Amino acid sequence: MNGSTIFIAGVYGIGKSTMCSTLSARLHIPAFSAGDLISAVNGEQYGVNKAVTDKDNNQILLAKRVRELNRENERIILAGHFCIFDADNRVEVLPESVYSALNITRIILLESDVQTIIVNLHRRDGKNYSEKSVSALIEKEREQSERISRHLKCPLDIYRMTFTDRDPNHVASLLC
Repeated sequence: MNGSTIFIAGVYGIGKSTMCSTLSARLHIPAFSAGDLISAVNGEQYGVNKAVTDKDNNQILLAKRVRELNRENERIILAGHFCIFDADNRVEVLPESVYSALNITRIILLESDVQTIIVNLHRRDGKNYSEKSVSALIEKEREQSERISRHLKCPLDIYRMTFTDRDPNHVASLLC
């Protein structure tokens, strides 16, 4: 069996993990976090600092693990990013080559305004991010989601989060 991947994308603090957990329970599709899958192999923990030491190798590790999960499941939900912050909070684009290996058949990009993301990240991590860096990350995440969607020839849905019960209801309706 070779399953497919529903990729839930968005910047840090947008609610990807919560969305994926809710969708998984509602739709009976296993959900995973790209960061958790990578951490399970390389032992790195991606906490408050979000710093990644080897993004290229991490994407290779992720692709390998997702291929294994796709062999075991008809569909999976994967929470992940197209872009990350480097150690200096500059936007880094993740290697585009990995997304073909993830067998992505649909991308759902979760978005919100800059101030909401800043508040969510401060509440979650206790760290302050500048409006300029978060805005740049949001913009680049959208640009890359559109680029990867075109490259993979798969649907892209962009959903603006309300942080209410409406969010999982709407996103689930896209997948049924």
